[in-house]
Amino acid sequence: MNCHMKFKIIWACLGISAGILAGGTFAAQYKNYVAALVGFFSSICAGYLLYIHISYHKRTFHSWPQQKITFVIVINWILAALGLIGMVISLVIGAIKHQTLTHDGLMNTNWWIVAVWCWMTFKWTMMSAIYTRQYAKKVQSQSIEPLP
Repeated sequence: MNCHMKFKIIWACLGISAGILAGGTFAAQYKNYVAALVGFFSSICAGYLLYIHISYHKRTFHSWPQQKITFVIVINWILAALGLIGMVISLVIGAIKHQTLTHDGLMNTNWWIVAVWCWMTFKWTMMSAIYTRQYAKKVQSQSIEPLP
C-alpha cells in the first residue's frame, strides 16, 4: 500500500472517530441533539469514504457495475448539496437567534456547531463522490489497454 493510500485511509478513520466522539459529547454533555445527529451522520459518511478507499485498494471496486458507480456518485452529490444547505440554514438560524460559540447554561441547540457538522458531512460526501469518479476512471483506463 502506497503512502498516499495510507493517508486517505487514516484521514477517513479520523473522520469516523471525530463524528462519533463529537456526536456523543454533544448529546450527553450539551444536549445538542441536532449537532449529535449530524455528527453521527458525518461519521457514517466518512465510513463510506473509507469503504470506497479500501474497495479500490483491494480491487473489489474494479468489479462494480457502472450503474452502481453512477448511483454512488449521484447520491453523494445530493448529500453534499444537502450538507451545504444545512450549513447555510444553521448559520442563518444561529445569527437570527444571536447565538455565540460559548456554552451558556443548558442551551439545547447551538446552531453554529450544527453548521460545522453539516460542513463535515458535505466534505465527506463530496470526497466520496470525487474519489468514486476518480477510481472509476482509473479502473476504466486500466481495463482498456492498446493492442501492440
